[in-house]
Amino acid sequence: MRQKTLRAVIFGPPGSGKGTQGRLLAQKFHVPFIGSGELFRSEIEQQTELGKLARVYVDSGCLAPDDLVNGIVSRQMKSLNLKNGFVLDGYPRTVDQAAFFQRLMPVNVAILIKVSDEIALNRLKKRRKKEKRSDDLAETIRTRIRSYHFLTEPLAQFYRQKGVLLMIKGDQSVEYVHEVLVKKLAKLGFVP
Repeated sequence: MRQKTLRAVIFGPPGSGKGTQGRLLAQKFHVPFIGSGELFRSEIEQQTELGKLARVYVDSGCLAPDDLVNGIVSRQMKSLNLKNGFVLDGYPRTVDQAAFFQRLMPVNVAILIKVSDEIALNRLKKRRKKEKRSDDLAETIRTRIRSYHFLTEPLAQFYRQKGVLLMIKGDQSVEYVHEVLVKKLAKLGFVP
């Protein structure tokens, strides 16, 4: 099997570890890691018009409209050198965003990290104590998990139909999940 360039999106419920796993994969495969959360925070910190809009959604724990998110991601992706691949975390979050992104920059693997709501909730509560992130306040955690089930979970079917879905359980240690993920990717022809 010929070695493939990794052009991956990684998704899962809040607290699934997708950001951590995405960063580890990007390091392993020597490709850029692109976190939509960082893109949003950058826009917010710069107080751009998009950033001001984004802040309203981040603070409420609700997902931003597709047009806003697509605009931020599209602009950022065009400014990066992605010829050797990428790992994208936190985007797309809806089927419409996924369809938009497939036209912009087709992915060849969509990694779904599955964890139960209970595990996600516990992880987010612990993270809240450590980082004091405004989007992890107790009342917004449940909203984020509900939003995930309603809007983002359907991505699994979208990517399954495209033949690029890779599911992995995220309830083990960071190191174990990473090791299993790298092995599964290798079986698909993605070798660092």
